[in-house]
Amino acid sequence: MHNIVTEDEDKKEEEEKIRIALANCGYPKWTIEKVKQQMKNKAKKDTKTKKSDNDPSTGMVVIPYIEGLSEKLQRIFWKHRIATAMKPHNTLKSLLVHPKDKRDPNETCEVVYRVDCKGCDKMYVGETGRAFATRLKEHQKDAEKITSNRNYTRAKRKDSLTEQNKSAITDHISQENHVINWEGAKIIDKDSNQHTRKIR
Repeated sequence: MHNIVTEDEDKKEEEEKIRIALANCGYPKWTIEKVKQQMKNKAKKDTKTKKSDNDPSTGMVVIPYIEGLSEKLQRIFWKHRIATAMKPHNTLKSLLVHPKDKRDPNETCEVVYRVDCKGCDKMYVGETGRAFATRLKEHQKDAEKITSNRNYTRAKRKDSLTEQNKSAITDHISQENHVINWEGAKIIDKDSNQHTRKIR
């Protein structure tokens, strides 16, 4: 069983025994002084380290991990008592998972849409279960059939009042000879139920 020397007198006594033992072994006098100084320096360093470890940090920052750079930043932050946490810059998820491409709104199906007239304040509200762009192209083709190679006269206007076309848009073009604002056509609602689309 070994005893730990704690009293100053006992320490001095023990030191003297060590000094004599070292002298008998051929060690010079300064050896013990050098070892004592090294032990004092180590004790001071250990005390300082313990104190700094117990000091709470003033804050925390999360930085992306970039090899070589993140370690330097961590040291700089720690000098200011700011703890750092590192997160991976590229994760497996970010490399493998890609969000879906944005869909063109004109390709939306099951919609209620609106088409305005450029010649007056009337508008056409329609519905389709197919893509909005597809239905709009059909309207444009029907309109082109009416307007291409046709001279608009009073007689033609009178005839157009009794004509029944495929949609109210083509009826309007035929009867009023107005231009439709195709570029301003837009979706005003989306509904998967055809019945409720029709009564909007």
